[in-house]
Amino acid sequence: MIIIFGEKSYGKVDRVPGVCYVVTVFAHLNYLPLIPLRSYIVIEGTESGGEFRGKQIGVSLKSMIAGYARVWIGALTILAGIGAGVELNQALRARQMDGALIGLIAAGVLGLLSFFVGGKIGAGFQVAAHVVSVVMWFVLSGGAANRKAADATNFGLFLLFVANVGLLLFGLTRLFDHAGSSRKRELFDQLGVEVPDDDDEEPRESKWEEWDASEDRRRR
Repeated sequence: MIIIFGEKSYGKVDRVPGVCYVVTVFAHLNYLPLIPLRSYIVIEGTESGGEFRGKQIGVSLKSMIAGYARVWIGALTILAGIGAGVELNQALRARQMDGALIGLIAAGVLGLLSFFVGGKIGAGFQVAAHVVSVVMWFVLSGGAANRKAADATNFGLFLLFVANVGLLLFGLTRLFDHAGSSRKRELFDQLGVEVPDDDDEEPRESKWEEWDASEDRRRR
């Protein structure tokens, strides 16, 4: 068994479009975040080659929570969703409910898409996955054709519930994606950059040059 241990950034939050965002570097085991080590304000667009330019700050609680949730809860949700699909597939085949089987597949696909697509579109996929799952719940909770199908249905519905709770918690981390006005000012203050008016252009790379070299960080 291959064991990979190292440091990796997770929990991207507080994004100011075109300017910066916050991440936290974790000690990881096989890319699963374990211990938060430090957080950075990262200058957007400097991440090429797996590196970034930014400034180290105190560990961000928001980023830390997002880092744990998006990986650990995300993994749990996917595993529960796969388990629900396997179990409920048996019940649906026993009842010859091909339409419901299509709905089950649709819920799984929508749930996966919500993990990898951000913004309002990703949120829309998530809501659709929850709606289809609720419909599946009502369709399958009305009894089974035989004992084996009933057992598969009960366990499958439990896994479907777990998957939906996980997906909901994962989706709540979207609330951390963008920095509000007060957080934006705080980030700019930490960078030592003047906060522009709403109608002004966002700060460009030239404005970062006033930083002291000791404040810059480059990290793989």
